[in-house]
Amino acid sequence: MKSVKCGFTIAALFFTVTIEAQELVQKVSFSAPVGKPLIEVLEEFAGKTRMRLVYSKTDIKELKVKSIKCDNIPVNACLKDITSGLPIVHRLRGDLISIKYQGSDVSALGDGRVSGKIVDEIGNPVISADVSIAGKNAVTDSNGDFSIELPSGSYTLIVKATKYDVLRVEKLLIANNETNTVSFVMRSASDKIASIKEVVITGTRKADTQAGLLALQKKAAQMSDGISAEQISKTPDNDLGGTLKRITGITTIDNKYVVVRSMGERWNTAAMDGINLPSTEAYNQNFSFDIIPNSMVESVIVSKTATPDMNASFAGGFVEVKTKDIPNENFTTVTMGTSYNDQTTFKEFLTRKRGKHDYFGYDDGTRDFPLGLKFTNWENPLFFEQSRQFKNDNFTNYATTADMGSNFQIALGRNYKLKNNSKWGFAGALIVRNEQNKLEIDHTGRGNWLDTSYLLSDWQTTGSNPVEFYNFKNQGASYNYNSTVAGMLNFGLQLGKNRFSFRNSYTHIYDNTLTRITGWNEYTSGSGLPANAELAYNYFYNGIVPNNDPEQIKSLDRPYTNNANYPIYQTLLQNKIEGSHKIGNVTVDWFAARTGVASDTKDYTLHNTLYNFIGTEIIAYHEANNSSSDFARGYIENKETDYNYGASFKWDKDLGDFKNDIKAGYAGVSKSNTNFQQKFLLRVDEKVTGSNLMALQGALSEWLDGSHYVPGGIGWQTRPLYTDEQYKGKVEQHAGFIMFDNRWKSKFRLVWGLRAEYFKYKLLSQQLDPNDPQNVYKEAVEDKPWQFMPSANFTYSPTNKTNVRLAYNRMVIRPQFNERTGLPYFDPIANGLIHNTEMVSSVVNNYDFKLEWFPGLGEIFSVGLYYKNIDRPIEREGYISNEGNLHLYNGNSKNAELKGFEAEVRKNLSFIEADSFFEKLFISGNFTYNDTKVISFKDRTKTTDLDDTYEVDRPLYGQTPYAYNLGLMYDGERLGISLLYNAKGEQYITVGYGYNGEEIQRPYAVADAQLSYKFLRNRNLELKFNARNLFNRVKEFYNNFNSYSVSKGGGLQTEREMLELLPGATNKYDKNIDKILFRAYSGRIFGLSVNYTF
Repeated sequence: MKSVKCGFTIAALFFTVTIEAQELVQKVSFSAPVGKPLIEVLEEFAGKTRMRLVYSKTDIKELKVKSIKCDNIPVNACLKDITSGLPIVHRLRGDLISIKYQGSDVSALGDGRVSGKIVDEIGNPVISADVSIAGKNAVTDSNGDFSIELPSGSYTLIVKATKYDVLRVEKLLIANNETNTVSFVMRSASDKIASIKEVVITGTRKADTQAGLLALQKKAAQMSDGISAEQISKTPDNDLGGTLKRITGITTIDNKYVVVRSMGERWNTAAMDGINLPSTEAYNQNFSFDIIPNSMVESVIVSKTATPDMNASFAGGFVEVKTKDIPNENFTTVTMGTSYNDQTTFKEFLTRKRGKHDYFGYDDGTRDFPLGLKFTNWENPLFFEQSRQFKNDNFTNYATTADMGSNFQIALGRNYKLKNNSKWGFAGALIVRNEQNKLEIDHTGRGNWLDTSYLLSDWQTTGSNPVEFYNFKNQGASYNYNSTVAGMLNFGLQLGKNRFSFRNSYTHIYDNTLTRITGWNEYTSGSGLPANAELAYNYFYNGIVPNNDPEQIKSLDRPYTNNANYPIYQTLLQNKIEGSHKIGNVTVDWFAARTGVASDTKDYTLHNTLYNFIGTEIIAYHEANNSSSDFARGYIENKETDYNYGASFKWDKDLGDFKNDIKAGYAGVSKSNTNFQQKFLLRVDEKVTGSNLMALQGALSEWLDGSHYVPGGIGWQTRPLYTDEQYKGKVEQHAGFIMFDNRWKSKFRLVWGLRAEYFKYKLLSQQLDPNDPQNVYKEAVEDKPWQFMPSANFTYSPTNKTNVRLAYNRMVIRPQFNERTGLPYFDPIANGLIHNTEMVSSVVNNYDFKLEWFPGLGEIFSVGLYYKNIDRPIEREGYISNEGNLHLYNGNSKNAELKGFEAEVRKNLSFIEADSFFEKLFISGNFTYNDTKVISFKDRTKTTDLDDTYEVDRPLYGQTPYAYNLGLMYDGERLGISLLYNAKGEQYITVGYGYNGEEIQRPYAVADAQLSYKFLRNRNLELKFNARNLFNRVKEFYNNFNSYSVSKGGGLQTEREMLELLPGATNKYDKNIDKILFRAYSGRIFGLSVNYTF
C-alpha cells in the first residue's frame, strides 16, 4: 500500500512539473491594436492558446490595451505585454489564466508583508506618520519604521504626517510569504497647514535594503557609501573583513584591516552602533573586521566627510557597523556551511599540540604560561626550579591533515506589539566558525634572509647586466588555524515617541599561526653569497652534489629553518544602552556604553632548526646558545576598556521655506589600557658545562619535558625588565559640539558647526628594555590638549535625483595606546621588530567635491574630487641594521598632501529589455585614484621642525594609488548570481629614507563568485555555492634598492641624495633588476552553505 501511495505521489509531482514546464516553454505569436477592449483581447488570446480564462467582467470592462505584438515568445511573457500598464495582475497556472483587478487578492496561498522606513527630505525619520493600506493601519516608530501584514496582492499605500504632503504609493505588490522592504521620502508641506496635495509613486517593483541605503545616502548631510544586509548576503564572505572591500573607495589588508580612499588602517575609525572600537592589535593601530560575522550586520556606512556631531577622528573614513535591532517581522534562520581550500584542505597541515577546546577557540590549559617568575640565571638553584614550571611542550611540530572549514549560525528575532502603537522586540545571533588555511611562501628575502639577487660592482666596465639573479629560495608556509564564536543579543522598546535600546555583542577568536621558513641567512649561513646558497639549495632539496665532488659538501652554506608560533586569543565585548525621545519639536538622544577588547598571545614560541651535512646525510638538530635570543617563548596580554557616554538635543525650527535644525551635545570617553609581557630565553648552565652552547640532538619534546632542567642542563631565563612591570595608559576625552542644519526649498542644504575636543593622555607605567640599543622610546610628548574642529557640508539638489556636494572638515587623529608601548614586538612574517618612537597628533584638513545622480531605485552614478593636507602623518618606516636585521618604526612624518578622484556606478539593466531577466540584473563599479606627496624626516627618531627632511612622491604607509571594484549581480525570484572583482595598485607596506627599508606590494586583484538558489514553495530554503580568490594570484612584495644603485657623485652622503636609477630602471617594479622581498599564494576557497528560514 505504501508503494502505491509513493507511486501516486511521484506521478502527481511529475504531472504538476510537466504542466508548469509546458506553460514556460509554450510560445505564441499574437497582436492587437491600441485601444481595443481588454476583455476582447483576452478572449481572443485564450482561444488562440487553448487556455481557460477567469476574470471579473465588472472590474475590467472599461480597460483598453496598448498596441500588442508578440512574436513567438512564451505565453507568460505575452500576457505581461497585454496587461502592462493596466491596474491588474495575472496568474498563469497550467492552462488556467486568472485575471484580478488591483486591490483584490491574487492568490489564496498565504500572506505577505510590507515593511519599511519613512524619512524626510534630509534623511531623518518621520515619527508617528499614519500608514494605511487596504483598511489596515500602522504608525511609524522613532526610527521611521513600520510593518503591516497583508494577503498577497497589489495595493495602494497612503502615508500622512503633520507638516508633510500626503504620500500615495500605487501598485505596491505584496507576494506570498515575502516581505516587500521599502523606503520612501516625504516632502514638507509648503505652508504650516497640513497640505492636501498628494505625492504619487508607482511602486510595483520589490525594493531591497540596498535601495533604501542609497536613499539615505542621497539625503545624508555627509558624503558616504555603504553596503546593506541584502548586498552582503550576495558576497561569498563570512565576515566583514572580506565584505568591506566591496564598498566604493575601500580596500583591505589580509581581509582584516580597512583602507578607505587608499588611506591606511590607522587613518580610519571603526565603530559599532555608534561607539568607536579600540584596536584589536597589541602593536598596530588596526581594528580587525574579520571578528564581526556578517549575519549580525544590518548595514555598514562609510562616511568620508564629517559633521560636528560625529564622534570620530579620521582622514580616510568612518566605518560604522549597525547591528540588527527590533525586527519588523519575526524570523528564525539556521545556516550551516563548509569550505574547501585547494592548497590546504585534505593536505598536510603543521600544527603545535592542540587543546581539547581549540575548535571553539578556548584554551584548556595547553598554553598556560607561568607568571611572576624572577630574573635569575644558572648560578642560582631558583633558575632550574622556575624552569620546571614550564610543563607544556609548545615547540614540537605535528603533521596532520587540514579539515574542511565549518560554519554554523542561528539567528532569530521577535516583535511584540503593545497598546497605543507601542512595541518591543529583540534580535539575536550565535555563530561558530572554524577555518584552516595555509599561505604558501614561495620565497622571502625580508630582514636577514639572503636575497636571490646580487649587484655586480664592475657592470659599468664589463657591460654586463648590473644585477645577477640566482636560483634558490627561502621558502616555507604559514599555517593558520582560526576559530570564531560570536553572539549578539539586542533588545528594543518603543513607547510612543520614546525608544530604548540595549545592545550586546560578543566575539571571541582563536587565531593560531605557525610559520616555518627554510632558507639561508645573510650573516649566519656561511659565506652569505647567493652563488653558494644556490649550490646548497640544489643539494638540500634535490641531492645534487656540487661538481660531483662529495668533498665540496663540507663547504656548502648551511640552511636553517625558522619556526614561529603565535596563538592569539581575541575577545570583543560591547554593551550599550541608548534612548531617543521626541518632545514637541525637540529630539533628545542619550547613550552609555562599555567596550572591552582583550588580546592574549599565550606561550608564543620562536626557535631555529639547524642542519649539518655529514657525508651524504643531512642531520637536523637544535641549539641552546646563551649569546642568542633565537630560542624563546613568551606571553603578551593586552587589554583595553573604553567607557563612552553622551547626550544631544535637536531643535526643529521652520520659517516658511527656510527650515532649520539646531543640534548641540556632549560626548565623553574614558579609556584605559594595559600591556604586559614576559619573554624567556633557553639558556645553558655555563657553570657546569663550561660552554655557552649546547647542541640539542633528537626530539625537542624530550629536551623540554622537564628532565633537563637540572644543573649541567638547560633552563629558561627572563630579563630584568619583565619583572612585575607593565605598560599602563589612560585617556580622558571630552567633546562639545553645536551643529546647524539649514535648508531652503528642498534645493539647498548647509550643515555646519564646530566641535571642541579636550584630550588628555596619561602614562601610568611603562615596560622598557634598557639593554636593547634599538629601543628608541622617549618620554611622552605633551600634545595640545584642546582642538577645535570646524566642518561644513553643502548640498545643492537641482532635482530630486541629483546632488552637488561641497565639504570641508578638520580632524585630529591622535596616537593610540598600542603606538605608545615601549617594548618592540617581533613579526615573524615581516621578519622584523616593530618599535614605537615619540609621536604627536596628526591634524587633517579635508576638502571634498562630489556629483551624485540617482536615476532609479537602487541606482547611482557619482564622481568626486578630494584634497587632504595632513600635518604630522604617522607612518611605519623600515630600517636595515648593520647586522642585516629589519626594524620597523612607527613615527611621524612631517606633512603629506593628497589629491584624489573617485567614481561609482550601480545600474539596473532593465533598459535593455523590460519585463525580462534584465530587470533583475545589476552592474556595479567604483574607482579611486590618489596622487600623494610626502615630506618626511631623514632620521626615523627625530621629528621636530628643526630636523632634516626630504620630499618624495609616493603613497603614505598603507596607501595605494588606485583601487577599483567591479560587480555583476542577478537577483531572481529563486536564482541569484554574483560576480565580483576587486583590484588595487601598488601599496606601501613600509616606507623608508633608505630604499632597502621600503617594501611595496605589487598590484593585486581578487575575483569572487557566488551562485544561490531558493527552494520550496515559500523560497525559504537557500543553497549557496561561493568561490573566493578564483585566480589565486601571487602576492608579491619588492623594493627599489637595486634600481637606485648609480652614484651621482659629489659630496652628498645620504642614500636618496647620492643615488640615482640604473639605466633602464624605473621607480616601479623592474623584473630583471628589483629584489623580491616576499612572494606567496593563499589558495582558492570554495564554500557551500544551506540557509533555512522559518
